[in-house]
Amino acid sequence: MLTVQQAVFTVESLISKVQQQKQLIHQLVQENEHLRHEIKQLRKENEQLKYRVQELEARTKKNSSNSHLPPSSDRFHTLSSRQPSGNKPGGQEGHQGTTLRQVEHPHHRVVHRVHACQGCGASLREIKPFKVDIRQVFDLPPVTIEVTQHEREVKSCPHCRCVQQAEFPSHVTNHVQYGPRLTALVVYLHHIQLIPYKRLSDTIEALYQHSVSTGTLANMVKRGREALESNMDMIEDALLESNILHVDETSLRINGKLAWVHVACTSRYTYLAPHASRGKKATDDIGILPRYQGTMMHDAFGTYPKYTQATHALCHAHHLRELKGFIEQGHAWASRMTTFLLAAKQAVEAHHGVLSEEEARRWERVYDRILAKAQQRLETMTPLPKKALAFVRRLQKRKEEALRFLREAHVPFDNNQAERDLRMVKVKENISGTFREETFAQSFCITRSIVSTLTKHEKNVWDSLYLLLTGETLDRVLSTT
Repeated sequence: MLTVQQAVFTVESLISKVQQQKQLIHQLVQENEHLRHEIKQLRKENEQLKYRVQELEARTKKNSSNSHLPPSSDRFHTLSSRQPSGNKPGGQEGHQGTTLRQVEHPHHRVVHRVHACQGCGASLREIKPFKVDIRQVFDLPPVTIEVTQHEREVKSCPHCRCVQQAEFPSHVTNHVQYGPRLTALVVYLHHIQLIPYKRLSDTIEALYQHSVSTGTLANMVKRGREALESNMDMIEDALLESNILHVDETSLRINGKLAWVHVACTSRYTYLAPHASRGKKATDDIGILPRYQGTMMHDAFGTYPKYTQATHALCHAHHLRELKGFIEQGHAWASRMTTFLLAAKQAVEAHHGVLSEEEARRWERVYDRILAKAQQRLETMTPLPKKALAFVRRLQKRKEEALRFLREAHVPFDNNQAERDLRMVKVKENISGTFREETFAQSFCITRSIVSTLTKHEKNVWDSLYLLLTGETLDRVLSTT
């Protein structure tokens, strides 16, 4: 049997071991808590890094089909947003085509006569043909530069001795000069077909056997700009009177520095203007938007809503591109909103451009429901998808502008008109890289504005430019049949 002393020793030993175990358990609990906290932090960092990777991947995948980026910024070929129609290439059934047809009164006639019989050798010169086969060839005549000499009479009155002289045409200003038709061709080929001066000089020499230096061509383009510039006021007045105005801007380099080309246009008129600034200073200096009081169609760029005297409408082509980007990131609500917008567009077209108030409110309720569910879903995600949430909130805040096309027939679904009128600015930049001087950019914008307006009125561009360079006004050219 254990003695009392041994029993006491054993109990004390057990107590000591229990205390050691308590300390060990406490230490392990602390380490466990620390590890739990560390794992929680690592999980949080992991989620943040996953979101960052997703964000960076989405950024590298951005192109003109799923964001605000212009097509000129695409590094690789992008898939079109258009869905296959299923139609075969070429003219479709019922299409009103055109083909080359013989004319009743040709410019020239060449008769190929039969002089002798190949059978017996008899002469057929006096025999009348019982049939004439006709074939017509459409071709260009030989072209050359013609010189027109203008002679001004100077007379002395035999009664009062006053000297009187006739007047030269307004476009005949020098002893030797190039005429308005050649100037119109140079302006057209340089600013519209975007042919550089050196190639343009080579082209004129090859076609007309006449050498024109690049410096002379630059001066001709400058004179063309001076003759056309006064017609911009007429375009400006027409835009201010329109009930819908498409506005947009795109970048351009002038003398190696970043600048911007701003457009204000309708389906009938185009006004392009370069400026060093992108924002409100530029649009104020150009002077159209501060005075416009109709409906302004744009892509929600922050400058345009500042003009509160006008009503506003948002471009859904931009929204569809952004929604495509969100769909690629896995947002299901973006697919539903895309379907909604396209269906609403079809409904408006089926009702000849405007819905009834009851029908418009029904579409509004669907719009609100999709955005509310999207916002609820996005706000619960970790980390917070800021760009997607900002997009949803923007559509909620600017609901009236986004859905204005449902109720107002003059408001289109998108701002494609402005994008089409700006497209050649980027083509010009891709060809030339930059404008050497601001005056060259101004000349380009003025000419493109005039030619775009002429094209929208279905006028012959070269003939119309000739008339404008001889002193005719744009409103008279547009009003002629």
